[in-house]
Amino acid sequence: MTLQIPTPAELAERFCTYLDGRQFTADDGTLVTLDGRAANTFENVLAVVHAMGLYELYLLVQQLAKELFIQTATLDGLLPMHADTWGVPRQGAKAAIGYVLLSSTQAVPVPAGTEFTVDGSVRWMTTQAVTIPAGSIGSPVPVQAETSGAVGNIAANTTLTLVSAVAGIASAAVDGSGLAGGLDIEEVEAWRSRILLRVRKRSAAGTVAQYTELAQDGGAGSVNVVPGWIGDNTVGVLVLMPGPTVPTAAQVASIQSYIDAQRPVRGNVTVVAGQIVTRNPTITLNPDTVNARALVAGAVSTYYAGIGLGGWIYTSQLSDAISSIAGEISHFVSDPTADEQLAANQAPVLGAIAWEDVA
Repeated sequence: MTLQIPTPAELAERFCTYLDGRQFTADDGTLVTLDGRAANTFENVLAVVHAMGLYELYLLVQQLAKELFIQTATLDGLLPMHADTWGVPRQGAKAAIGYVLLSSTQAVPVPAGTEFTVDGSVRWMTTQAVTIPAGSIGSPVPVQAETSGAVGNIAANTTLTLVSAVAGIASAAVDGSGLAGGLDIEEVEAWRSRILLRVRKRSAAGTVAQYTELAQDGGAGSVNVVPGWIGDNTVGVLVLMPGPTVPTAAQVASIQSYIDAQRPVRGNVTVVAGQIVTRNPTITLNPDTVNARALVAGAVSTYYAGIGLGGWIYTSQLSDAISSIAGEISHFVSDPTADEQLAANQAPVLGAIAWEDVA
């Protein structure tokens, strides 16, 4: 709810109403009746000046009222204070991590801090010293981008070059998982959502809420906590990265390390990469136009995105998503025909919609 404030014109009118009919005797004995609405009079100018000054005060009160609530607080206002109160710091930019495969003709020591690049704009460096054995055709070496942010992400199998040559290294390439996990600083609305989630779902030692919270703080975008994952007294934390994207082995290890540092002492937790599964519904649409199809695709994609790991795809909700588009008269979903519960490690995304003609 927004605090409603009067406009300058309304404030000026209030001032004029207050002046209406008020009289005073001038120095020459003349009886003067005040009229703030009369143009080019002192009362009229005074009404406008008074209204503008009071309007600024109303704006200040309105802004202060907004800052009191997490839902409406601003980045330059009290949102950081709300976050600090609830222990939800903004996630800063993260550097991409992963593995580079090195091939060599002889045993070669590769020190920590050895740099690689593609075109010189971004560099990745080894995070630990390793020795590449003679005749290696792809020994994995952990690396991290020197620059934080999405700019450090790079596709699998990309060929890299050493910034400073290391004798004996024949080639360097990104492994099959790619270098991933590079994120720009957290968007304000995503941060706000995490603060509200912390308020609404307070975590405690070893609860689903706590493990969800820890995984998200560690960088995960979608989380499904499964008690008894590999037996009694074990917990599976299934994760996808924002996007959604499937986490690399390095990202899984990073989240695992983050949770291990803060989990309950007796918590036996395993972080597992989730899977993204495509769903290809079959839809008959009326009216069936290019624009309507695009709107339906967007609505269905948004619906799938909100399901998360291990959720349900409900045919009624899918139909509701289609009905929500502007201009839709009728539709029929011939596939899926029944509700579907996804596996605990699966999250849906829209593949391709099969469009059927209206009968």
